[in-house]
Amino acid sequence: MNTSTVNAESSKSGKKEPVDHDSLWKDLIDRFFYPLLKRALPELYDAADTNQKHRLLDKEFRDILNTADPEIHNSPYFADYVIEVPLKNGNSEWVLLHIEQQGRGGIDLSVRMKHYHCLIYGHYRREPVALAIITDKRPQGEAMYYAHSHFGTEIIYRYNNLVLADLNEEELLESDNPIDLALYAAICALKAKEELQKYTYLRTLTELLAERGWGMNDKRDLMLFLERIINLKDVQLRRQYREYQQKLNEEGKIVYIPVMDEYYMEKAREEAMAQGMAKGVAQGIEEGVEKGKEEMARNLLANGVSPDVIAKSAKLPIEQVRGLIN
Repeated sequence: MNTSTVNAESSKSGKKEPVDHDSLWKDLIDRFFYPLLKRALPELYDAADTNQKHRLLDKEFRDILNTADPEIHNSPYFADYVIEVPLKNGNSEWVLLHIEQQGRGGIDLSVRMKHYHCLIYGHYRREPVALAIITDKRPQGEAMYYAHSHFGTEIIYRYNNLVLADLNEEELLESDNPIDLALYAAICALKAKEELQKYTYLRTLTELLAERGWGMNDKRDLMLFLERIINLKDVQLRRQYREYQQKLNEEGKIVYIPVMDEYYMEKAREEAMAQGMAKGVAQGIEEGVEKGKEEMARNLLANGVSPDVIAKSAKLPIEQVRGLIN
């Protein structure tokens, strides 16, 4: 496909919808928090009791952000979380996690990090372990830590930085840590300027995911992140990608299509149109979608995928999936 074709199809995709980066990263972190610790804070990972669930301190963080400053509460450029980590010695640590999502987002990053630290200590007398994940370029010369000197009083606040641009891409690709594939996807999303580039990256990432020996639920959540972070908009390329996903499912290499309904809706619409809409467009589309879901469910069952996983993935009643078992 040439560039002009891609551009023409992109124009049909409509107005670009904004990506909800806050929930995008929050879902990823909640699912793969300990793998993230292993990558970014290995010393804390070694001390953590990974048999216990970490806890997102949403309420506690909202309490300390009791301010009218809109930049502190909401921003399209960054997201902030406080997470409680149980330790092997019975205690716990708080992690202040800041994700800088694109370029400069308001006040200096180091100032924000110090500000959040002060709020947490002032309210809870906790000294959080601080980590900033930098997903995009920062202004040249910006400090990687906070430093202030005033009439003999000096404050230096250093925190951990995970800069995507500094990571070794080959190492990420070869890693068995699922968070590394997600970080590589975020790097790809930053690099991709055209829809065809997005499509190429998304196919490559999906193929890599299919080859990994991770659990089905991990693969499902990672695939959802890959699609959302790459954010492919072109209608024709998105359709080709759905067909590629279906092929992998039929081969038993992938167990989940997070927006499968969209793919089958397009297929069913074409079928209804080809049949002259004898039964009505709505009924034809609905029947086509259900037929497509059952077809995919049979293929997954034949490849040994659990009926429970298929029911959740295809949004079908578990009884209906079990009824497809020969």
